[in-house]
Amino acid sequence: MTPDRKPGFMTGLALLLPISLSVMAALFVAPIAPKLGEAFGPTDPNAAWLIPLVITVPSLCVALFSPFVGAWGDRVGRRRLLIWSIMLYVVFGVAPYFLNDLKAIVATRIVVGVVEAMLMTLSTTLIGDFFQQESRNRWLAAQTGLASSTAIICLLVVAQVGRDDWHNVFLLYLLPLLFLGLVLRYTWEPEESAYLQNAGNNLGWADLPWRLLAVICLITLFGSVMFYTVQIKLSDALKAIGVVLADGSYDVASGTLWTVLASLFVPLGTLCYWWLSPRTNLQQRFLIEFVLMGAGFLLMATAKNPLHFALAAGLNQIGAGMLLPTLLTWAVSQLPFAIRGRGTGIWTATFALGQFVCNNAAVPLIMGYTGGILPTIAVLGWLCLAAGWIALMAMVLGQNKGQDLG
Repeated sequence: MTPDRKPGFMTGLALLLPISLSVMAALFVAPIAPKLGEAFGPTDPNAAWLIPLVITVPSLCVALFSPFVGAWGDRVGRRRLLIWSIMLYVVFGVAPYFLNDLKAIVATRIVVGVVEAMLMTLSTTLIGDFFQQESRNRWLAAQTGLASSTAIICLLVVAQVGRDDWHNVFLLYLLPLLFLGLVLRYTWEPEESAYLQNAGNNLGWADLPWRLLAVICLITLFGSVMFYTVQIKLSDALKAIGVVLADGSYDVASGTLWTVLASLFVPLGTLCYWWLSPRTNLQQRFLIEFVLMGAGFLLMATAKNPLHFALAAGLNQIGAGMLLPTLLTWAVSQLPFAIRGRGTGIWTATFALGQFVCNNAAVPLIMGYTGGILPTIAVLGWLCLAAGWIALMAMVLGQNKGQDLG
């Protein structure tokens, strides 16, 4: 970065928008899953397990490849790799529009997942490169609010675009071409000062703050599972409290409206983080966030009607909207420039892994003991309150010792 090239609002926006593509990767496709079943179910004997892969395989690829993508960006240049990743995302994202073979579509989705790992890791790392302190924290925090807003837009747009032909949904993957224009115009490779200063240090994997990063990733995995429980299991819980049609099946139309209502609270959590961040330390923020999430879960588990349930879920999502940027900013702030891509990739992989653990391990395991989704949500609420208690104890001990993790 030369003195006459200073990052501004458009630089932050150009780097923020590509992160929304990770949400689009799943939510562009999830609403058309029934149509894929209608199209391929009668002719493809493997459709029952291939169609879920079309939706979930990108997030699994993010968990697997993000650390390596981060290391690649550290070596060859993060902006350069980000530009290529957006172009690849468009090419392979649109590809299923021209395909009628389910295995070929899954193959394109694997590539989209790898590219998604590049987008998330490199955009986040570049925000850490260009911005400092509170400005950096605000741009990193904005990721959470943007992801939630993008999810709402996706649900509404895809329902219309894919109504007649599922192929049409994949044309939406042309949208990132607009993001590419912003990246080309308002960003540059941040190597003219920080990179050259670190070029002789030969920092690598061994130089990462592994002990602290392990703690951050452990809390991130826990927080990610809690966050995705609401995102993934809300429909099951709404059905359990009576959001059903006359035949007893889930009322998708009403359920979507309640889901959208709950999701609107995530950006509110981001705004709360912006206000609280300069006024609180790390332990205080954790205490507030876990208490909000825990209280939201417990109120969800005892809600008697959909409105109370959605508002309780909203309270939970305010806490989640604060927790995720707290963890991300904590992680990025510990990483020197030369290995920031590696560390950010590890954090991104951990967060993506939370989605897989939530859907395939944590929630099913607890449900095996509780026997239902609502009692499971109550257990998660108590776990969040326990995490809040740990944060309180850390805050008290830190005050006694004059220490602050943040």
